[in-house]
Amino acid sequence: EVIGTTGKGREIIALKLTQGAGEVPDGTRPAVLYSSTQHAREWISTEVNRRLLAYFVEQWRANNKTIKKLLQNNEYWFVLVANPDGYQYTFQSPGTRLWRKNLRDNNGNGTTEVGDGVDPNRNYPEHFKYDEEGSSSVPSSDTYRGTDDASEPETQAIVGLYDRIDFAFHVNWHSAGQWLLYPEGWQTGTPTADDPIYFALSGNLDNPAIEDFHPGLSSDVLYVTNGETTDFAHSQRGTLAWTPELS
Repeated sequence: EVIGTTGKGREIIALKLTQGAGEVPDGTRPAVLYSSTQHAREWISTEVNRRLLAYFVEQWRANNKTIKKLLQNNEYWFVLVANPDGYQYTFQSPGTRLWRKNLRDNNGNGTTEVGDGVDPNRNYPEHFKYDEEGSSSVPSSDTYRGTDDASEPETQAIVGLYDRIDFAFHVNWHSAGQWLLYPEGWQTGTPTADDPIYFALSGNLDNPAIEDFHPGLSSDVLYVTNGETTDFAHSQRGTLAWTPELS
């Protein structure tokens, strides 16, 4: 289903996967959200998320009893491309391949250039604009947060989905770097009460859940962020939210 429309008029699409999806009202079963491509250039996140979706469907058709039980008891939401404008822009020419943000026309001149775009993963209403380290007020920065929290249609689409569905878990795929990250991101040394759960999911440096990946509190092992998706999900919606940074 369409959960939003970008500034350039592209649809932001979500797919719900569960047994009897057409008949079972949204949010009836425990729900998981898998999102990818908030950052336009992170193509591998789209493909991994797409393959996960395909795996569920293929295993259902193969009568895999474990997968069937999961789909009978839970609902899985997939937003494969959370930033369709930026994603499309990365395919236009070699010079646009590493574009990260959406295509907000910050200076209003009708073209897309350096200085345009907002980072959707710094635009959420959780510690928005907390400091200049975790996001930027400079439009040309790759972490430009925008003029206000949830100002961007891409952010509004995900927040709107959260308003409808009480997600228990959210996997927000990113790249590139082999990290397993979890809240809080807005300042260092700020684990949450759910830290034991995140630790169990992620492991530690000596025994990571995924070989050769670096797990930990996102602000400590990578860098601080504010206005970030998983902080919003965890702090404001009580969702366990996890960011695998793919290689």
